[in-house]
Amino acid sequence: MADPTRPKPARKARLRAGIQAACLGLFIYLALAARFGWPSPVPYDGFLRLDPLAWLLSSVAARALAPYGWMALGVVVVTALFGRVFCGWVCPLGTTIDWVGRLRGRRPGMALPRPVFKAKFWIFVALLGGAAAGANFGGWLGPLAMSSRALHVARGAPQEPLGPAIGWALVAAAAGLALLAPRLWCRSLCPLGAALSLLAHMAPYRRRTTQSCTRCGACSAVCPMGIAPRGGSPADCLGCRRCEAACADGAIEFGFARPSTRARQRCEGRWRTALFRRDVLGSVAIGAVAGWLVRPRSGRGTLRPPGAVTDEGLTARCVGCGTCLAVCPTGGLLPLVQAGRLDAVFTPHLVPRVGACLPGCTACGDACPTGAIARITAQDKPAIQIGLAAIDRSRCLPWARGERCLICLDICPREYKAIELRPARPGPPRPFVRDGRCTGCGLCEHDCPEGAIRVRPV
Repeated sequence: MADPTRPKPARKARLRAGIQAACLGLFIYLALAARFGWPSPVPYDGFLRLDPLAWLLSSVAARALAPYGWMALGVVVVTALFGRVFCGWVCPLGTTIDWVGRLRGRRPGMALPRPVFKAKFWIFVALLGGAAAGANFGGWLGPLAMSSRALHVARGAPQEPLGPAIGWALVAAAAGLALLAPRLWCRSLCPLGAALSLLAHMAPYRRRTTQSCTRCGACSAVCPMGIAPRGGSPADCLGCRRCEAACADGAIEFGFARPSTRARQRCEGRWRTALFRRDVLGSVAIGAVAGWLVRPRSGRGTLRPPGAVTDEGLTARCVGCGTCLAVCPTGGLLPLVQAGRLDAVFTPHLVPRVGACLPGCTACGDACPTGAIARITAQDKPAIQIGLAAIDRSRCLPWARGERCLICLDICPREYKAIELRPARPGPPRPFVRDGRCTGCGLCEHDCPEGAIRVRPV
């Protein structure tokens, strides 16, 4: 019989549901706040700064520690103590998956073979292999990056619809898997879940089953991770407390406990079985080869924001979260989608015809959670050249038709003075670009009525 003095487990389950809703609401608010400039109690990229997977892959790929590591370390410590509570209580994609799973009702999930649930470890080590080769693929499958990007990249949909379509398709696929089996994405594919489960397999705060358990199966029926009544690794537990609420005998409780030697050996055995096998080494090799094949050979052809020192450095750190796209006041930053640059998909590139880079704006660098776009000051921008304007004389009015036009001269910022007029006989003065002064901001390209100016990357 259940102990009447114990707090009702259903209240704890409702508390978790409330925290999940609050975290998802905050996540969505931060995305909207970044887009519309609303006040925010936390940084717009606050959730991304908590992502240890993004921090790890960015640091390995760039060969330098990414910023905000102390915040990701906080999630690591919490996971090592309490298990995968971040996945079960905080992750916005996990909350969405739970809500989508309710559409399945009480129908049992699809029975899947055991190797399916090991795939997340293979994906995780493959991502590490790619990062070791200098390519950061974390933005493709990282749950926080996926969720953030889906909310941010829609801004560029009219100009480049493929990026938002891919971003939303990835989130829809992860959530839609819940219709096949509870938390199927978290159990089988999520690389962040794999990384956290490695930390959680020996967490002292865990679920315990007492001797009063009758193996009725009520707990496993409601467990989103499919943990058996007296089995399953603690690394799989999300701390959702559904099992505790469903147990009529009060045989399940959560608390701190030192695992027995047998439990430790069982957990370590599963950990070794899941990781130390030839298929994992193969995953590392596949990731490394893929990273080597697609790593950027040259930054030519892509106009990057001013805080990105090199194209290679940006792609190594960027996870494609889209925060920089949301905060760009002109909307000129759009997600890059090129079949030949799989490592750079979703990374930001400047499209001056859509929106130029304003001289005093440093919003993208201030909002970047991984350091892919470095923080700079407005005073530093005149010395940073991201491109060079070139005039098409066959389309420019003074050059091609002998008509007077001063738009490019008037729009060029005074602190740059990158365009000058030179007298011509016959005809009006003609514009010239001063290579040493042009920063590639794109204001002239954006405002030229004839499309006679193009900014080329340098």
